[in-house]
Amino acid sequence: MSTRKNKWLLMVIILAIGGMIHLGALRASAAAPQGVLKEAIHWSVSADWFDPATGNAGALGWFCLSILHDALVKPMPEGTYTPCLAESYTMSPDAKVFEFRLRKGVKFHNGDTMTAEDVVFSWSRYKSMQAKFLSEMTEKVEAVDPTLVRFRFKKPFPDFLEYFVIGGTTVGWIVPKKYVEKVGEAGFKQNPVGAGPYKYVEFVPGVKLVVEAFEGYWRKVPNIKRMEFHLIPDGTTRLAMVKRGEVDIATLITDILMDEAKKDPKLRILTPLSPSKFPITLAAQWDPKSPWSDVRVRKAASLAIDRQALADTYSPGCKPTGSLGMEGGVDPWVVSIPADPYDPERAKKLLAEAGYPKGFDGGKFYPDTNYWASAEQMATYWKAVGITVEIVKLDRAAWFAMRQSGKLKGGLFPEALPGATISARLAYLFSPQNSYGQYPDIRALWDQFLNEYRPEARKSLIERIQRLMYEKTMMIHLTEINSPAVVGPKVKGNPYKIQPLIWFTAPLEDIELQN
Repeated sequence: MSTRKNKWLLMVIILAIGGMIHLGALRASAAAPQGVLKEAIHWSVSADWFDPATGNAGALGWFCLSILHDALVKPMPEGTYTPCLAESYTMSPDAKVFEFRLRKGVKFHNGDTMTAEDVVFSWSRYKSMQAKFLSEMTEKVEAVDPTLVRFRFKKPFPDFLEYFVIGGTTVGWIVPKKYVEKVGEAGFKQNPVGAGPYKYVEFVPGVKLVVEAFEGYWRKVPNIKRMEFHLIPDGTTRLAMVKRGEVDIATLITDILMDEAKKDPKLRILTPLSPSKFPITLAAQWDPKSPWSDVRVRKAASLAIDRQALADTYSPGCKPTGSLGMEGGVDPWVVSIPADPYDPERAKKLLAEAGYPKGFDGGKFYPDTNYWASAEQMATYWKAVGITVEIVKLDRAAWFAMRQSGKLKGGLFPEALPGATISARLAYLFSPQNSYGQYPDIRALWDQFLNEYRPEARKSLIERIQRLMYEKTMMIHLTEINSPAVVGPKVKGNPYKIQPLIWFTAPLEDIELQN
C-alpha cells in the first residue's frame, strides 16, 4: 500500500513540476517581444546622434539615444530627474560633489556589464554641446567602486542635473568602455552598442532606422520585437502611409491633412505637447534709436496678436501662454503668467502714446521653415495696428547660423529655446554668444542666481527675473506647441507617455500593440 502511495506521490510531483515548467514557458512566451511597429516621422536623423559623445541635445537627438542607450538620470513618466542607470544620486550641501549609485547587473547589448568605469569613460569622451564648459567646471570624476561614481566640481554647481535633461546635453548617456576601445570611434558609429531598450539593426540615411528589442534591458523586456522609423518629410505622404496601413503612426499631421485624417474611422488623433515654446525676440529693443526700445511699443505688438486663433490654426488643442517655461508643475520654478489678451484698440492707443499714431516700420521678421505661415499671420495682425514688417524666410539651417552669428540683430524672430527647464532657457538667452542685449537689473539678478546654491534663494531669484521680463515685454510669448500624430488601429493606448518633456513616442519599451 505504501509503495502504491509513493508511486502516486511521485507522479503528482512530476506532473506538478511539468505544469510549472509549462506555465513558465507560457509566461516567458507571453513576455517575449512580438510584432512590428512602423512610424513615418517628419524629422531627419544623423548617424552622429547614435553616439552620446556627439549627440544632439535637442529632442531629435534624444529620440536616437532613447532607443539605443540609457542615461544615469533622464525624464521618465515618474518625473524629470528619474534615476535610471543610477538607482540613486546625492548632492553635497555646497553643491560641489555629486554621487551616483549605479544599478547592479545592467547589461549592454553586447553582454558587457555596466560599471563605474563606463560612466567615467563616457564622461571623458563627451565632445558635444557644453563640453568645454563642463570640462572647465570639473575637478575630478572617479569610479569609487564598481557601482559608485563621484563628480567633484571646482565651484558650486547646483544646476548639474539640468545637463542630464533634454535640451541640456547628452553627457549622461553611458556607452561600454571596452567595446568602444575595441572597435574605435568610427566602428562605434557604424554599429552603436548601448544599454537601451532596442538594439541597432540598420540605418539608411534619409530613409529609415531599424531596431530590435533588447530582451536584457534592465527596466523591462520591450513589448514590441521590431521597430522601423521611416523618414518621410512630406506630410501628405505620411498620412497616406498610415491610411493604407503601411505604417502605424504618422507624425506631425496638421491643417487640412488633420481634417482628412479625422474622417477615417480607423485612425486616432493624438496631440502630444512639446516642451518647446517659440516666443518672439525683439532684437532691436536695446537700440535707443529704435521704436522697439519703448516698452509701450513692445506691449502694443503683443496685444495686437490673436493667440487663440494662432493656436487653433497651427497647434489645435493648445492654449495661449505668457510664460517662458513649462507650466502646470512640470518645472516648479516657472512663474505661470497669463497671456496678453487680444486687444488691437489698446495696442493702437499705446502706439499713439509712444509717438507712433500712424504706426512705424518694424524692420525684418526672420521665421524659419516651420513658422512661415504663422509669421505671415502675425505680420497681418501687426499691420492692422500700424506695425509693418518685412518677412525674410529662412530654412532652418540658415536660421540657426544667422541666430548664432548675431546676424539677426535689429530684427524680430521666433526664438528656438533649447533646454527643458526655465533656468536652462534663461542661461541660453543670457549667455554672451546668444544675447542681443541685457537689462542691468535683470542681469544683476541672473548673476546672483548663478552664484547662489541655496534652493529657496535660487527659486526666489529666478521668479523675480521672469516677472521682470514680462513687465518689460522683453519677449512676446505666444502659445503652447504640440505635434499632432495620426495613429492606426494596431497601436494600443497612448504611446506618448513623457509629457510634455518629450513629444516623440516614449518610453519605447512601454509601447504596446493590440492583441
